[in-house]
Amino acid sequence: MDVVAAGERDQAADRAPWSLSVIVPACNASGTIEDTLSRLALLPGGPPTEILVVENGSDDDTWELLERIQKDWDNPPALVVLRSERGIGAAYRAGAATARGDWLLLTADDLPFGTSDVEAVLACRALPRFAIGSKAHPRSRVPRSLPRRVATRVFRLLRRALLGLEVGDTQGTFMIEGTLARRLIAATTVNGFGMTTELVALAVRSGQHPTELPVVLGPAVTPSRINWVKDVLDMLGTLIRLRRLLGPVRRPSTSRPSQIGA
Repeated sequence: MDVVAAGERDQAADRAPWSLSVIVPACNASGTIEDTLSRLALLPGGPPTEILVVENGSDDDTWELLERIQKDWDNPPALVVLRSERGIGAAYRAGAATARGDWLLLTADDLPFGTSDVEAVLACRALPRFAIGSKAHPRSRVPRSLPRRVATRVFRLLRRALLGLEVGDTQGTFMIEGTLARRLIAATTVNGFGMTTELVALAVRSGQHPTELPVVLGPAVTPSRINWVKDVLDMLGTLIRLRRLLGPVRRPSTSRPSQIGA
């Protein structure tokens, strides 16, 4: 079930088509990428201007598959296939450097929230400049295992303690106004999953406070590819490095993180 009500859906449908670039990091995604591309071509609010798929260090035939898909792709939106170093951070930077849209959607190769994140953005009366499809939003429907809930809670506390971030979810999907997105993404340094936390920290540090929106975890999401030991240690190391690099984020006392529809 979608996160927006029928009236909100009508509002989204009435919005004029936008110039949207969708950036999809793809690593070992041969089992999901074809379905993902088909669904992205039919986004609510109108098709995007382009879909940029950035293969980054796959061990399977993702790159060869993308080349075949691109060769046979003859309908809008435009499909751009790129390569980068391994890691979603490296992929997002490569995609943002090429993207032409007035808005950028940063998503995943298996669309974990379907199109519920885009629907939530479109349901807003005015498009927020920096929106996160947030698993932490009280209206989100994201069933998770106990270990994952514990890890999520621990990292939220660490983000707050080390970086001063009060954003509930820095690992969701992102919809960002293009000029802002390109500036912030180009300033990131992390290649792995921690890049999105760095992106949020840079946004808050510059005075741009993300708006968190509700999402629904799709019924056919692929199993998590998280390596609990390696990835958790990598994330902890990233938070410590970002603390040294950025220091704690100081935000004005009158400005608070926004959660629409809470």
